[in-house]
Amino acid sequence: MTKGFVTIATGKEMYYAMARNLLMSYRFHNHGGPPFAIICDRENNYTEDFDDVVVMDSPMFSYLDKLRLPELAPYDETIFIDADSLVLRDLGGLWDVVAKSPDYGIYGAVLDPDSEEGRIELERSGPLRERMHSPCSCQGGMRFVRKSPGLDGFIDLSMYIMRHYDEFQKPGHPKPSDDMILPLVCSIYDFPPSEDWSRIFCFLPDSVIKEFDLLKGKISYVWKVNGEEMGPGCYFLHFGNKATRKWLYNREVYRLSRAAGGLDPSRAALGAIWMRSMLAKVYNTVKSVGYKAALRIGLKV
Repeated sequence: MTKGFVTIATGKEMYYAMARNLLMSYRFHNHGGPPFAIICDRENNYTEDFDDVVVMDSPMFSYLDKLRLPELAPYDETIFIDADSLVLRDLGGLWDVVAKSPDYGIYGAVLDPDSEEGRIELERSGPLRERMHSPCSCQGGMRFVRKSPGLDGFIDLSMYIMRHYDEFQKPGHPKPSDDMILPLVCSIYDFPPSEDWSRIFCFLPDSVIKEFDLLKGKISYVWKVNGEEMGPGCYFLHFGNKATRKWLYNREVYRLSRAAGGLDPSRAALGAIWMRSMLAKVYNTVKSVGYKAALRIGLKV
């Protein structure tokens, strides 16, 4: 039985760069571990470093490409990690996590059908409600696929919900995404989350980082959902696409690339990275709220 890791990059070069950064962090902390593959729309200089390359046909160039993971997963057992992530330590323990997973593993929570969130999930299932088991939620940083006949029709149902998303729309989420589609599909297949993602990895938009040193594998943070302080046991930090343009991500990628080459980081280069990050933050704030509003919020920019 083969097993390994995979990420997905399609479209813009920036996504390929993030995928290679993820691979670099994996190899820094995992020596001689399982192979790491990439699913992509073309081969290029970024894909050369991966152990296996799967070129998909007819990509959607969005989060929705992840819906085809059961078809494109390159190993008998495959752990998917989002490209906008960086690995913090040896991932060997993740195989113990997925050992208790159904054939398609999402990571999140099984919802109480009588809770507000549970009722929303059941109500938006529409014509599929009679086929629903326990409603659930998930976060997109990690998935697991075990190739088996039990996944027959999984992609077809995912694509059906995507095409008819107006019928299955979740309040506040007008556009289809894998995070909105897969909880419904997994509930219908009776594939509940086997683990809460918050005990596996950190999702930066939901967290306040207190300490982060990728090279030393250190992280401590406060999870905004309940104010809990977390960090030990975190396998990787899922930044979210927007945060990969910011100082924290670019600083650690630079330090990682230097360390991988046996070099010390340059203070001048770190200063330039910080300046670019700050200028990008100012630009995005002005673009979002306007020049006068940006001036009013001052140091918050």
